[in-house]
Amino acid sequence: MDKIWSGRISGSTNDFADKFTFSLETDINLYMFDIMGTAAYAAGLKKVGLISTDELLNITEGLIKVKNGIEKNKFRKNSYEDVHSLIEYELKNEIGETAGKIHTGRSRNDQIVLDEKLYLKNAIIDILEVLVELELNILELAQKNIDVVFPAYTHLQKAQPVLFSHYMLSFFEKFLRDINKLISNFKDCDFMPLGSGACAGSGYDIDRDFLCKLLKFKNKGINSMDEVSNRDYFQDFIYSLSCIMLHLSRICEDLIIYNTSEFSFIEITDEFCTGSSIMPQKKNPDILELIRGKSSLVAGNLIQFEIMQKGLPSTYNRDLQEDKGIVFNAFKESFSSVAIFKELIKNIKLNKEKIILNMKDGFLEATDIADYLVRKGETFRNSHNITGKIVKYCIEKSINLYDLDLKTLKNYSPFFGKDFFENINLNSCVDAKKTDCGTNSNSVKNNLKFSIERINIIEKEIKKLKSQVPDFKKLIKEIKYALD
Repeated sequence: MDKIWSGRISGSTNDFADKFTFSLETDINLYMFDIMGTAAYAAGLKKVGLISTDELLNITEGLIKVKNGIEKNKFRKNSYEDVHSLIEYELKNEIGETAGKIHTGRSRNDQIVLDEKLYLKNAIIDILEVLVELELNILELAQKNIDVVFPAYTHLQKAQPVLFSHYMLSFFEKFLRDINKLISNFKDCDFMPLGSGACAGSGYDIDRDFLCKLLKFKNKGINSMDEVSNRDYFQDFIYSLSCIMLHLSRICEDLIIYNTSEFSFIEITDEFCTGSSIMPQKKNPDILELIRGKSSLVAGNLIQFEIMQKGLPSTYNRDLQEDKGIVFNAFKESFSSVAIFKELIKNIKLNKEKIILNMKDGFLEATDIADYLVRKGETFRNSHNITGKIVKYCIEKSINLYDLDLKTLKNYSPFFGKDFFENINLNSCVDAKKTDCGTNSNSVKNNLKFSIERINIIEKEIKKLKSQVPDFKKLIKEIKYALD
């Protein structure tokens, strides 16, 4: 079959060149968006008198048949260079020469940007919705274990006692930032590129406001050269995905550690674990490990995308053909990872007895001892030094802080009193934190309530964004309505 650019290039292209430039196996994922863009653009051509009403009706009916054919895998895959030529030539097979008019004033350069932005808006909605489910599951786990005291670690060493719910809410905040990044990504890509042509703009007075309305874009692209070369919307999206995967990787690492027999803080249900081919006793957290591994793939996708654009001259260059595969892979790995992790997190049980037993060691109360002395009148630096000596003494004697008597404590400072032991109770240590961002039980309850309120706001925002994503059937109806 002749290429859509065969007028300038004589003869057939080399078979190796055909295979090397072939992109249909990747960009076929954009078929629905290319069809919607073509239908809307045909309506735009009709509006300025470049095609007739009957021609527009033939085009829209033909596009419906092409869509059905693609979904039934009826097209001849190797006959087309890309998704654009597939749709144009299959449309020609359906309606004849009228199909040759759909590219009037349009370039594959602005056409692919439109397809990508429509794809991206849908992809953002999809991953936003699954992230919200994850956030709700995190909040549920936090609420269920709201009073459980848990060891916080710095440098992977026991640090201070916190509420487990406070720990879970720390990841709620991370994923909430990711959600807000994605919402920002949606808004940044919400610029309709049609009318940009190859790079200089269209020679036809296409009503771009009309196209914006049909395709549910909030804004029009301002500069034709920027529109056809800009891929910031994809790069920013991959960055957001890499942040999601980074945060997933970190919580997976925590859970892998807490699931070991050395810790035994949590238990993951069997349905999210696998066994060993040789060791009968093994129950491996493979899902968590795979997510941790996939995070490196998405981080790599971000680097790929940035390097691909480095040094590109203005405006469109064929290098950008490679952008889609990178984005599709980053989205696939990220979406599947969030989707399975949100289910796994619902199936985690805390081993509270093991946690309590573990917290007897490690001197997690040490900071609170120093604070106790400060409240009694000692300087913090002296308090820090005194507490360090007490901890060292306990280590040498193989005892813990609760084994000390008041007489021994007074050898280190006269400020120690009978109220000392009630002040270093783990629950007292937790509630001794005064700042509203800390692990104090009242603060955590307030932050849990505030987190629920913020997710409710996010859900409403996502609903608004969904209204800015076109639907094929509704688009065809709108086009026909506009003709009446």
